[in-house]
Amino acid sequence: MSRAVIVVDMLEGFCESGNLASPRLARVIPCIRELLERERRRGSALIFLADTHAADDPEFDMFPPHCIAGSGEEEVVAELQPYLEGAILIAKTRYSGFHGTALEDELRRIAPGEVVVVGVCTDICVMHTVADLRNRDYPVTVVRDCVETYDAPGHDAGQVNDFAISHMRDVLGAAIV
Repeated sequence: MSRAVIVVDMLEGFCESGNLASPRLARVIPCIRELLERERRRGSALIFLADTHAADDPEFDMFPPHCIAGSGEEEVVAELQPYLEGAILIAKTRYSGFHGTALEDELRRIAPGEVVVVGVCTDICVMHTVADLRNRDYPVTVVRDCVETYDAPGHDAGQVNDFAISHMRDVLGAAIV
């Protein structure tokens, strides 16, 4: 069975520096690197989604400016850059990797029997991408140790992460491993 691995927003602007960078998000980098090494050996297709915004993006009405095109924040973190070779890199401007992107076309071309999803933020871009995958009837697996969300003030990241994982499992029908 062919597999595709979607790596959501493992970017400099979320993990290393910038208005939304968080060490909590960076903690999943080693786990994702190990998973990508295994999946590359398996022959799985690797797809990286990269939040990439214009300077005047309407999303900045809700969130601080982040991952602006050309800023360097929209770049995949250095530790995962080696896995870009032979991978598909898709810039996105919204929570779901499907909104206004070529993700659907790429998945049709690959025709995976399973889609594995990892990355950040569990309750935002990961969950919305998983929802859209499930709405297209893809079998989805989310690797719990390879997803994380923010530790912002007033935002209990552990509870939010647990809620998002439970929602993806119990409502969206994703497998959680």
